Amino acid sequence: MPHWKSEQLQQLLEEQEPQLVFGQAVKLAQALDMEFIGLTLHLHVAARGPLVILYNNYPSAWNARYQAEDFIKIDPTVAKCHSTTLPLVWSDELFHEVPQLREAATAYGMTHGWSQSVHDQQHNESQLSVTRAQGVVSRDELFEKSAQVMWLCNTLHAALSAHHLAKYSPLPQLSERELEVLKWSAAGKTAADVAMILSLSTSTVNFHIRSVISKTNASNKAGAIAIAALRGLL
Repeated sequence: MPHWKSEQLQQLLEEQEPQLVFGQAVKLAQALDMEFIGLTLHLHVAARGPLVILYNNYPSAWNARYQAEDFIKIDPTVAKCHSTTLPLVWSDELFHEVPQLREAATAYGMTHGWSQSVHDQQHNESQLSVTRAQGVVSRDELFEKSAQVMWLCNTLHAALSAHHLAKYSPLPQLSERELEVLKWSAAGKTAADVAMILSLSTSTVNFHIRSVISKTNASNKAGAIAIAALRGLL
Protein backbone atom coordinates (compact mmCIF):
# COMPACT_ATOMS: atom_id res chain seq x y z
CA MET A 1 0.00 0.00 0.00
CA PRO A 2 1.41 3.45 -0.90
CA HIS A 3 2.18 5.40 2.25
CA TRP A 4 1.29 9.06 2.62
CA LYS A 5 3.65 11.19 4.67
CA SER A 6 2.22 12.28 8.00
CA GLU A 7 3.28 15.85 7.21
CA GLN A 8 1.07 15.83 4.11
CA LEU A 9 -1.94 14.60 6.08
CA GLN A 10 -1.32 17.20 8.77
CA GLN A 11 -1.18 19.97 6.16
CA LEU A 12 -4.46 18.81 4.65
CA LEU A 13 -6.18 18.80 8.03
CA GLU A 14 -4.80 22.19 9.08
CA GLU A 15 -5.45 24.20 5.90
CA GLN A 16 -8.29 26.71 6.12
CA GLU A 17 -8.45 27.96 2.53
CA PRO A 18 -10.55 25.56 0.38
CA GLN A 19 -8.29 25.77 -2.68
CA LEU A 20 -5.26 24.98 -0.52
CA VAL A 21 -7.12 22.06 1.06
CA PHE A 22 -7.83 20.71 -2.40
CA GLY A 23 -4.25 21.38 -3.46
CA GLN A 24 -3.04 19.06 -0.71
CA ALA A 25 -5.56 16.45 -1.89
CA VAL A 26 -4.10 16.63 -5.41
CA LYS A 27 -0.66 15.78 -4.02
CA LEU A 28 -2.06 12.81 -2.09
CA ALA A 29 -3.86 11.51 -5.17
CA GLN A 30 -0.72 11.84 -7.27
CA ALA A 31 1.14 9.84 -4.63
CA LEU A 32 -1.32 7.04 -5.49
CA ASP A 33 -0.15 7.19 -9.14
CA MET A 34 -3.17 9.19 -10.27
CA GLU A 35 -2.82 12.28 -12.48
CA PHE A 36 -6.22 13.87 -11.97
CA ILE A 37 -8.62 14.31 -9.10
CA GLY A 38 -12.10 15.78 -9.23
CA LEU A 39 -14.52 16.49 -6.40
CA THR A 40 -18.20 17.31 -6.93
CA LEU A 41 -20.13 18.59 -3.92
CA HIS A 42 -23.92 18.23 -3.92
CA LEU A 43 -25.16 20.37 -1.02
CA HIS A 44 -28.70 20.91 0.24
CA VAL A 45 -29.33 24.41 1.53
CA ALA A 46 -32.64 25.36 3.12
CA ALA A 47 -34.66 27.97 1.20
CA ARG A 48 -32.11 27.94 -1.60
CA GLY A 49 -32.17 24.51 -3.20
CA PRO A 50 -29.28 22.22 -4.10
CA LEU A 51 -25.81 23.58 -4.79
CA VAL A 52 -23.32 21.80 -7.05
CA ILE A 53 -19.70 22.86 -6.53
CA LEU A 54 -16.72 21.48 -8.46
CA TYR A 55 -13.05 21.20 -7.52
CA ASN A 56 -10.56 19.53 -9.84
CA ASN A 57 -7.18 19.75 -11.56
CA TYR A 58 -8.59 18.77 -14.96
CA PRO A 59 -7.47 20.54 -18.16
CA SER A 60 -9.32 23.85 -18.48
CA ALA A 61 -10.51 22.88 -21.96
CA TRP A 62 -12.18 19.77 -20.54
CA ASN A 63 -13.88 21.76 -17.80
CA ALA A 64 -15.21 24.21 -20.38
CA ARG A 65 -16.53 21.41 -22.59
CA TYR A 66 -18.04 19.50 -19.66
CA GLN A 67 -19.97 22.60 -18.65
CA ALA A 68 -20.89 23.72 -22.18
CA GLU A 69 -22.28 20.32 -23.14
CA ASP A 70 -23.88 19.79 -19.71
CA PHE A 71 -22.17 16.42 -19.35
CA ILE A 72 -23.09 16.28 -15.67
CA LYS A 73 -26.63 15.29 -16.69
CA ILE A 74 -25.45 12.17 -18.55
CA ASP A 75 -22.33 11.30 -16.54
CA PRO A 76 -22.88 7.75 -15.20
CA THR A 77 -20.42 8.28 -12.35
CA VAL A 78 -22.60 11.11 -11.05
CA ALA A 79 -25.84 9.14 -11.37
CA LYS A 80 -24.49 5.95 -9.81
CA CYS A 81 -22.70 7.73 -6.96
CA HIS A 82 -26.07 9.10 -5.86
CA SER A 83 -27.14 5.56 -4.94
CA THR A 84 -23.96 3.80 -3.83
CA THR A 85 -20.85 4.45 -1.76
CA LEU A 86 -18.94 1.59 -3.36
CA PRO A 87 -16.01 2.51 -5.62
CA LEU A 88 -16.98 2.69 -9.30
CA VAL A 89 -14.14 1.67 -11.59
CA TRP A 90 -14.08 3.58 -14.87
CA SER A 91 -14.59 1.17 -17.76
CA ASP A 92 -16.28 0.88 -21.14
CA GLU A 93 -19.08 -0.99 -19.39
CA LEU A 94 -19.70 1.87 -16.95
CA PHE A 95 -19.99 4.31 -19.87
CA HIS A 96 -21.76 1.94 -22.27
CA GLU A 97 -24.80 4.22 -22.63
CA VAL A 98 -22.69 7.33 -23.26
CA PRO A 99 -19.58 6.19 -25.17
CA GLN A 100 -19.13 9.73 -26.48
CA LEU A 101 -18.48 10.93 -22.92
CA ARG A 102 -15.93 8.15 -22.41
CA GLU A 103 -14.16 9.09 -25.65
CA ALA A 104 -14.18 12.78 -24.78
CA ALA A 105 -12.69 12.22 -21.31
CA THR A 106 -10.03 9.91 -22.76
CA ALA A 107 -9.02 12.62 -25.22
CA TYR A 108 -8.10 14.80 -22.22
CA GLY A 109 -6.14 12.07 -20.41
CA MET A 110 -8.87 10.78 -18.09
CA THR A 111 -9.25 7.12 -18.99
CA HIS A 112 -8.55 4.86 -16.02
CA GLY A 113 -9.51 5.33 -12.38
CA TRP A 114 -12.53 5.18 -10.12
CA SER A 115 -15.14 7.31 -8.39
CA GLN A 116 -16.06 7.22 -4.70
CA SER A 117 -18.91 8.97 -2.91
CA VAL A 118 -19.86 9.84 0.65
CA HIS A 119 -23.31 10.85 1.93
CA ASP A 120 -23.95 12.59 5.26
CA GLN A 121 -26.99 12.69 7.53
CA GLN A 122 -28.15 16.00 6.03
CA HIS A 123 -28.30 14.38 2.56
CA ASN A 124 -25.26 16.27 1.34
CA GLU A 125 -23.00 14.27 -0.95
CA SER A 126 -19.46 14.39 -2.30
CA GLN A 127 -18.21 12.45 -5.31
CA LEU A 128 -14.46 12.03 -5.69
CA SER A 129 -12.84 10.70 -8.88
CA VAL A 130 -9.16 9.80 -9.29
CA THR A 131 -8.01 9.17 -12.86
CA ARG A 132 -5.02 8.83 -15.18
CA ALA A 133 -4.31 8.36 -18.89
CA GLN A 134 -2.43 5.05 -18.81
CA GLY A 135 -2.73 1.89 -16.72
CA VAL A 136 -5.94 -0.06 -16.21
CA VAL A 137 -6.97 -0.21 -12.55
CA SER A 138 -6.60 -3.83 -11.47
CA ARG A 139 -8.55 -5.46 -8.69
CA ASP A 140 -5.39 -5.61 -6.59
CA GLU A 141 -4.73 -1.90 -7.04
CA LEU A 142 -8.32 -1.05 -6.13
CA PHE A 143 -8.10 -3.17 -2.97
CA GLU A 144 -4.75 -1.59 -2.13
CA LYS A 145 -5.73 2.05 -2.54
CA SER A 146 -9.51 2.30 -2.16
CA ALA A 147 -9.38 2.83 1.62
CA GLN A 148 -7.11 5.84 1.16
CA VAL A 149 -9.34 7.32 -1.52
CA MET A 150 -12.36 6.76 0.72
CA TRP A 151 -10.60 8.55 3.60
CA LEU A 152 -9.72 11.41 1.27
CA CYS A 153 -13.31 11.65 0.04
CA ASN A 154 -14.66 11.73 3.60
CA THR A 155 -12.15 14.34 4.73
CA LEU A 156 -12.69 16.62 1.74
CA HIS A 157 -16.44 16.30 2.14
CA ALA A 158 -16.26 17.28 5.81
CA ALA A 159 -13.96 20.24 5.24
CA LEU A 160 -15.29 21.70 2.01
CA SER A 161 -18.98 21.15 2.62
CA ALA A 162 -18.55 22.88 5.98
CA HIS A 163 -16.93 25.85 4.26
CA HIS A 164 -19.68 26.26 1.69
CA LEU A 165 -22.50 25.69 4.16
CA ALA A 166 -21.00 28.04 6.74
CA LYS A 167 -22.86 31.13 5.50
CA TYR A 168 -26.16 29.26 5.77
CA SER A 169 -25.67 27.56 9.13
CA PRO A 170 -24.46 28.69 12.57
CA LEU A 171 -21.07 27.80 14.01
CA PRO A 172 -20.98 24.55 16.00
CA GLN A 173 -21.35 25.43 19.68
CA LEU A 174 -18.42 23.61 21.27
CA SER A 175 -17.65 23.77 24.97
CA GLU A 176 -14.24 24.88 26.23
CA ARG A 177 -13.39 21.28 27.11
CA GLU A 178 -14.44 20.05 23.68
CA LEU A 179 -12.24 22.69 22.06
CA GLU A 180 -9.31 21.68 24.27
CA VAL A 181 -9.70 18.04 23.31
CA LEU A 182 -10.06 18.94 19.64
CA LYS A 183 -6.98 21.18 19.60
CA TRP A 184 -4.79 18.48 21.13
CA SER A 185 -6.24 15.93 18.72
CA ALA A 186 -5.44 18.25 15.82
CA ALA A 187 -1.86 18.34 17.10
CA GLY A 188 -1.67 14.60 16.53
CA LYS A 189 -2.27 13.43 20.09
CA THR A 190 -4.12 10.17 20.72
CA ALA A 191 -7.07 9.95 23.10
CA ALA A 192 -4.73 8.46 25.71
CA ASP A 193 -2.27 11.35 25.23
CA VAL A 194 -5.03 13.95 25.57
CA ALA A 195 -6.36 12.21 28.67
CA MET A 196 -2.94 12.46 30.31
CA ILE A 197 -2.41 16.09 29.28
CA LEU A 198 -5.84 17.23 30.54
CA SER A 199 -5.97 14.88 33.54
CA LEU A 200 -9.07 13.14 32.23
CA SER A 201 -9.98 9.52 31.67
CA THR A 202 -9.62 8.16 28.15
CA SER A 203 -13.34 7.38 28.11
CA THR A 204 -14.12 11.03 28.90
CA VAL A 205 -11.87 12.20 26.08
CA ASN A 206 -13.58 9.80 23.68
CA PHE A 207 -16.96 11.09 24.88
CA HIS A 208 -15.94 14.67 24.01
CA ILE A 209 -14.60 13.55 20.63
CA ARG A 210 -17.90 11.84 19.81
CA SER A 211 -19.76 14.99 20.87
CA VAL A 212 -17.59 17.15 18.61
CA ILE A 213 -18.10 14.79 15.66
CA SER A 214 -21.86 15.00 16.19
CA LYS A 215 -21.93 18.80 16.57
CA THR A 216 -19.81 19.37 13.46
CA ASN A 217 -21.75 16.81 11.41
CA ALA A 218 -18.48 15.05 10.58
CA SER A 219 -18.09 11.37 9.82
CA ASN A 220 -14.96 10.92 11.94
CA LYS A 221 -12.43 12.74 14.13
CA ALA A 222 -10.28 13.85 11.19
CA GLY A 223 -13.33 15.35 9.55
CA ALA A 224 -14.28 17.21 12.74
CA ILE A 225 -10.76 18.65 12.95
CA ALA A 226 -10.93 19.79 9.33
CA ILE A 227 -14.33 21.42 9.85
CA ALA A 228 -13.21 23.17 13.03
CA ALA A 229 -10.10 24.49 11.28
CA LEU A 230 -12.08 25.85 8.33
CA ARG A 231 -14.59 27.48 10.68
CA GLY A 232 -11.76 29.16 12.61
CA LEU A 233 -12.30 27.26 15.85
CA LEU A 234 -8.74 25.97 16.22
